[in-house]
Amino acid sequence: MDEKAIDKKYTDFIEDLISQVTPLLPEDVNELQKSYLITNMRKSATLMAASIEENEEFKQLDFENQCFYIQVIAEWSFHKEIDLFRSGIPPRYWKGVMNKIWYAMWEVMYACVKNDAPEAVVLSLVERFVNRTYKDAVEELKESEIIDEQVVEKAKEQSNIDKMAQEYRLEKRVNEKIKEIIKRFILALIIGVVVTFAILKFKIYGLAAILTLLLVYHFMPAKTDE
Repeated sequence: MDEKAIDKKYTDFIEDLISQVTPLLPEDVNELQKSYLITNMRKSATLMAASIEENEEFKQLDFENQCFYIQVIAEWSFHKEIDLFRSGIPPRYWKGVMNKIWYAMWEVMYACVKNDAPEAVVLSLVERFVNRTYKDAVEELKESEIIDEQVVEKAKEQSNIDKMAQEYRLEKRVNEKIKEIIKRFILALIIGVVVTFAILKFKIYGLAAILTLLLVYHFMPAKTDE
């Protein structure tokens, strides 16, 4: 299927989307695969935009909502291409698998637009059908004796979107831990300055007062919670 000329507002959105997604490519994607992936992301998004311009149901949406559907198909292209890279499936069959996935996504999104489905429902249905279509395509390759059972298992266990989500959650936890350590360090520094000042200013009485306040501060939450 050839790419069609589309309005500049769509091409600008697609190129911006690609520029945002490209830095997220994992390290195990080589330069050739990177070029292949970006080309197919652009192709799938452009075909979706062309379909939006031609289809009465999609044309009724405002530009922001149209971009939502373009982004969905582009981002799933990103994830499933990476899954194919890691799958063990021979490269000459990647295009066929992706064509099935693109068609399934379009069918689901078209049905969602016709039924005025909310975005959360769209995302849930698209994910379900993408994963099912991908696994069905893998099974078809096995039935055609193109891949063996070992490759089938390897291909089916790939999920770049889940891997990225796990990495994001881990990074978020690490960042929160670092923030907590910094917060405690600053608090300890402030307390140290106050204690030092009290000792120098009020000698032993100041130290006793500071320690008393710290003990009260430490134990008061426990008493309050009871």
